[in-house]
Amino acid sequence: MHARTIALGLMCALALGELGVAGCSKPSTPSQPVSVSAAAVKRGDITSTFALTGAVTPAQQANLSSVVSGAVTQVPVQIGQRVRAGELLVQIDDSTLQAQLQQSEAALNAAQAKLAQTRANDVGNSSTSNANLQSAQVAYDTAAANLRRDQQLLAQGYVSQSALEQAQAQFSSAQAQLRAAQIAAQNANLGSNAESAGQADIKSSQAAVAQAAASVNFLQAQIAQSTVTAPFDGVVTQRNVDPGTLAAPNMTLVQVSQLDPIYVNVGVPDSQLAFVAPGKSVRISVSTIAGRSWPGRIKYLNAAASQGTLSYLARVAVANPDFALKAGMVADATFVQVTHRDVLLTPLAAVSQTEAGTVVFIVANGKAKEVPVSIGVETQAVAEISGKDIRPGTLIITQRPDSLQDGAPVSIVARQTNAT
Repeated sequence: MHARTIALGLMCALALGELGVAGCSKPSTPSQPVSVSAAAVKRGDITSTFALTGAVTPAQQANLSSVVSGAVTQVPVQIGQRVRAGELLVQIDDSTLQAQLQQSEAALNAAQAKLAQTRANDVGNSSTSNANLQSAQVAYDTAAANLRRDQQLLAQGYVSQSALEQAQAQFSSAQAQLRAAQIAAQNANLGSNAESAGQADIKSSQAAVAQAAASVNFLQAQIAQSTVTAPFDGVVTQRNVDPGTLAAPNMTLVQVSQLDPIYVNVGVPDSQLAFVAPGKSVRISVSTIAGRSWPGRIKYLNAAASQGTLSYLARVAVANPDFALKAGMVADATFVQVTHRDVLLTPLAAVSQTEAGTVVFIVANGKAKEVPVSIGVETQAVAEISGKDIRPGTLIITQRPDSLQDGAPVSIVARQTNAT
């Protein structure tokens, strides 16, 4: 046996005899490095978001009915079918209305004919009266001239008294005829305070024409309303009648909904209202459609809280060309709260809370070093970080045993990457 080993055994035996110690331990050795995972600090952008639950609703929705009664003759659409604005949805029998329209059009034609005849008669009476007036005026002027001439000739002794008296009688007769013609012409035309019988007949005929035209327009409108068409591009979401059904006024026949774009109605609590405004982007997802989300934009935001709540209705417009989003679905709307750009980022799992505050462990010269830090924007995976000794490339321990102490040697077994 080696002399040093024998000496060590003797010393241990003496110690046991003198001190009553049960055994003798081996000399201490340095502690083993602790296995940890780490990630390098990187610069990047980070966005804080919050999610609210909403309901998918059509951008527009119309319950279509007719104001006329009648049997339904056509319903060429089915639920789920896409339709274009103006496309036929329901046709109601209009045969009775068409017959009534023909009667009204015949009455209108008769009234228009009577009006034309009345106007022609009035024009004829007026022309005759004016011609008679002109003729009477000429006869009066001639008789007056003859009377003046005979008066002069009588004074010169060229005509007899009887000839003058005859001229006087002709003048009086012409004067009476002129007055009669003036009265007749006045009666045949509108006067200053009254109208002629012909003008009254014209007005009466005009009223009859207007009444007949109104009846035609009314029936044409009813016939047009017997054809129910799509008011906008959309999808048939209700079909309540079939051919043969008796349609009645205010009875919903079909429903058309506009689903592209579609709206997601979200109640925004007062605490989050500062981050919501028309024009801001929103990300929409639906739990029943895994792995897919839709970009949206806030179209409207109510200025008053919904009745009985402290939330404000926001309407998020979402493009939905394939109609994957359907009215009535429950959707999650993710809103952007704040974005910080070109900041230092680390996995959130690396951050710890202690009695002294927020800390992380970095790797420095192969050992763990506890460093106080400040945290900015956080997501579920990443945190904005700042503090002494924190710079791009700094290795921060992300997974470690709870017993890890400041200054303990470490061995990096895995390197993680930051994911926002």
